[in-house]
Amino acid sequence: MSSLKAARADNFYHPPDWDPRRGSRAELAAARLGEPAWKAHPLRERAKKLGEGILVVRFEMPFDVRCSGCGNRIAKGVRFNAEKKCVGKYLSTKVLSC
Repeated sequence: MSSLKAARADNFYHPPDWDPRRGSRAELAAARLGEPAWKAHPLRERAKKLGEGILVVRFEMPFDVRCSGCGNRIAKGVRFNAEKKCVGKYLSTKVLSC
């Protein structure tokens, strides 16, 4: 079996110009295309604000709720994007704010 066939069988293929000391293969591909560095991150768009300590998470409403501000109903199963920010610590546990 040739080396390319063996690499594809294991789902590992390393291009010849890739050096593991310079960064990941995704970073190399992003640099070739001139894309921003966050596009090489496994979280993609959710990692845009990771340098500021903000992680974007996607969640789904577990039950029906009514907004106390405007009175609108939000149904069970509606999906939202939320930003998780670390606002402090309690002992060794992070305190997060959405």
